[in-house]
Amino acid sequence: MTDTPIFSQEGPDAAAALFAQAPLFSGVSAQALHNLAAGATLRRYERDEYLFRTGEQSEYLYLLAQGSVQLSADSSDGREAIVELLRPFESFVVATVLTSQRYLRSARAVEPSRVLLIPARLLLGELKGNPDLAIALLGSMAQKYRHMVREIKSLRLRTASQRLALYLLQLVENSGQAARLPHDKKLLASRLGMTPESFSRALAELRQYSVDVRGDEVRVGDLEQLRAFCRVDQMLDALEQDLRVMLPTEE
Repeated sequence: MTDTPIFSQEGPDAAAALFAQAPLFSGVSAQALHNLAAGATLRRYERDEYLFRTGEQSEYLYLLAQGSVQLSADSSDGREAIVELLRPFESFVVATVLTSQRYLRSARAVEPSRVLLIPARLLLGELKGNPDLAIALLGSMAQKYRHMVREIKSLRLRTASQRLALYLLQLVENSGQAARLPHDKKLLASRLGMTPESFSRALAELRQYSVDVRGDEVRVGDLEQLRAFCRVDQMLDALEQDLRVMLPTEE
């Protein structure tokens, strides 16, 4: 891995551009972002390189700038279950950093990635005098919590085939009726709580619902049929981007 203090070589414009694209920091003052960027570091990770491992003491708030990172739960006997697959401009381990606890999950680069590391001490110090930053972090944790509840409900209420169908449906909805898998099938199977074998069986079952997956290319002939099969529910499946803490308005 290689480190670059974000102001030293790439300049303040790089930091501003990165923070501007991160939902977490959308409502934070320019001065607070300047202070955070001044002490932050851009670090490059190669494929399969760990950012941190379960049980290590938290040191940074992470913001993915480029590439992809997986968060996984590890067992003492070496088993691994992928909990999240992160894409650019997502932040992670907010709650762990705010409580100065050890990491409950491991983070590993799925592909060559660049990640912004904001020192925990710097972040906590900035919180003392910046309510906008505190509200932004609360909103981030609320969004993560609600996402976790939705994931648990989906695991309990849907079959493996329905969970895969929903994932593929969301993948193609913004691109017509065709898209490409962003990760290999083994990785996606783990993320969806499936074995590679059950993933293959689910793909075979979905052919009767006009789903065709060849290599990494996904085609869906009838989106409405697939929606009916995976039982799309507004309360369960609606995306909540950039969730904010709602404060009472002043009269």
